[in-house]
Amino acid sequence: MTFRFSPKSEPGTPLSSLAAFSVLLVLTVLISAFGTGRASADWINLTGAETSPNIAEIIVREDRVHVVLQLFVDDLESMEELLSDDALREKGVEPPPMDERMERFSQEKFQVIVDGTTNLTAQLRFSEPRLRKDRSSPVSGIVHPLTRQSAPEPPDDKRILHAELDYFFDRKPKTLTFIPPLDENGRASLDMGFIVYHESVPVIDFRYLTGPVKLNLNWEDPWFSAFDNPNLKRHHRWPIMSFLYVEPREVRHEVVVRLRDLEDWTDLKVARKTPITVEKRSGILNAVNRFFAEKNPVIIDGSPASATSVGSDFLDLSLTGIQVIDDDRNLDPATAVLGVTLSYPVERMPEEVTTIWELFSDRIERVPVTSIDPVGPFPSEVGITEPAHSWTNHLLRYEDPRVEAVPVSDERALKLPLLTIVLAVFALNAVAFAIKARRWARAIGVATAIILVAGAASTTKWAIATLPNPFASLPGNMEASNAVQAVFENASAAFYEVDDNRLETELSKFVDPGLAPIVSTELERANRIALEGGTTARAGNIGEVTISEIRPLDAGRGFSAVAEWSAEAIGQHWGRLHLRDVNYRARIDMIEDDRVWRLAGLTDLDMKIEQ
Repeated sequence: MTFRFSPKSEPGTPLSSLAAFSVLLVLTVLISAFGTGRASADWINLTGAETSPNIAEIIVREDRVHVVLQLFVDDLESMEELLSDDALREKGVEPPPMDERMERFSQEKFQVIVDGTTNLTAQLRFSEPRLRKDRSSPVSGIVHPLTRQSAPEPPDDKRILHAELDYFFDRKPKTLTFIPPLDENGRASLDMGFIVYHESVPVIDFRYLTGPVKLNLNWEDPWFSAFDNPNLKRHHRWPIMSFLYVEPREVRHEVVVRLRDLEDWTDLKVARKTPITVEKRSGILNAVNRFFAEKNPVIIDGSPASATSVGSDFLDLSLTGIQVIDDDRNLDPATAVLGVTLSYPVERMPEEVTTIWELFSDRIERVPVTSIDPVGPFPSEVGITEPAHSWTNHLLRYEDPRVEAVPVSDERALKLPLLTIVLAVFALNAVAFAIKARRWARAIGVATAIILVAGAASTTKWAIATLPNPFASLPGNMEASNAVQAVFENASAAFYEVDDNRLETELSKFVDPGLAPIVSTELERANRIALEGGTTARAGNIGEVTISEIRPLDAGRGFSAVAEWSAEAIGQHWGRLHLRDVNYRARIDMIEDDRVWRLAGLTDLDMKIEQ
């Protein structure tokens, strides 16, 4: 790859306007992400710093600061100490000795200062031309509706200089100060996004490096290393978090906790320097499950509740959110994080749920707690002196999901007024008797027949017997679509159930009992949807069903058709909300049973999840 190092004439985005823009953009992003009903993140970085033309990745290790710089090709004029000798000669500059270049670079261009006194001297490991790493930002390109400013986007020109440097120190410092290239006013002369790690723990999310910043180091526990500037912090800064989900058929308590902190309360002892292999994970997770099954009591509507299931996973707290680690990588025990889920089935939406938090330590005196119900998340916290957290049902317009039988339309039935028919038969018999009888008996027979006919005429709406219409034709597309849609809405409501017996009861209301095992398996696949990050979502907000290729089934008692419909996959896990559009296509069999439609087949199911 060949670089031309003459800078382009277009000016960069002023740093002050970038900072202001991130504040102005909050409303726009919230509307874009949530107002459309599409989201998949527990947090969004609104700074756009990850798309900055220049990026610095800083890793603090036991004996050095390792810096990875990705410098935009148009900004290399001010960082020429990092260019190769050949690149400098192409510019007509005779390369100074490398020691001299690094000394100037460490004093003037990218400074690392130990304990506020000593400038460390950088050692250049290597530098080479590359194409910039793609770091997508959810706010890139969004235009603020009021200011008409666009959020920062990465440069169209992807060429960068990739340089890696080490700043060695001879003792572990208490503080490190990072200073980017500065102008005459003491502000950063380059647009530079940066991220900092202490060992493998991210200290901040991507931010702009606009001037000197001071990092206070906690060598005993890097999780608590932090910048002086309160705006420079990571989103997932708590070592332990509690999430209380209150749903129509389940209360779920989820906990995100560091393995290191669990060792304070359990017999788990994991060697700090020994990686956690995939073979070791199950033993740790089983011990964690047993521990949490006995901790942090949950009280539902005044009665102590017992979890019917407890599960846990190792988690990755990345810059984009919380993800389940489902690969075979080795894990660092010093930074390993677990997610624990305890499930408490309920028959209806509770009126009050209380959790009593029991896990505190010298490091952890307060724990953030978030309650999530159909209306939204409600953040709070508990502490040593106030360990109880309560959720109270204030849902005013909430409708409990219900499964209801899907009635067959009246056009597909014969309605017979049984009492009218019986009276008419008796009236005919009375007439026949009158015809054959003598004069006085004939008068009695005629009078009886008249009374019976009058009775038959007045009882046409009484004692109605509804029977299948043997002459009924196939249902029309609208009737068939409505029946199938009602079945899918029933399925959506049924799969709120987490108790298998109650789920079976709900499905029996609209599924053919003879085919329930097969049909229920496919319904579960359509309604419990695996999403990224280990989340299982539920299908809700069923869209309009369209029917095609309809044909008779079961001697006219039902129909088979190809159905197409859509739904939203709605999943929540460890504080993260997932919304995904799902499009379905399947062959549907419906039969008429005791005046209701039942699902008798769901085959060739095709699902497409929109990303």
